[in-house]
Amino acid sequence: MKALCEPSRCRIVMLLSEGTYCVNALAYILGISASAVSQHLRILREAGIVYSEKLGYHTHYRLDKDRLLELANGIAGLTREKPDNCRKKGVGCEAAKTVGCKTERNPKAERNDNA
Repeated sequence: MKALCEPSRCRIVMLLSEGTYCVNALAYILGISASAVSQHLRILREAGIVYSEKLGYHTHYRLDKDRLLELANGIAGLTREKPDNCRKKGVGCEAAKTVGCKTERNPKAERNDNA
């Protein structure tokens, strides 16, 4: 995810989702230097998001769609409903004892849950 947080890398991923590109083509389209594109591609390659293949004199880059789908599924998993461990019936919040969680003492939070 860290590899995708930079806008130029996101643009590279969007372009590669449409097909393969070499460094010079990406540099031209993005309006940045070929060396900057190479650095971005290195980070994306290390993250497993893109891979390269040699075609003649040029190296072309492709999006690893399986890896990107894996990441997307992982992110989607964060949105699935999970039990609220702080508010189980009959169980106190452990964080209240250790780090000062105010969940048990927050009437506003309780009102929101009952709404």
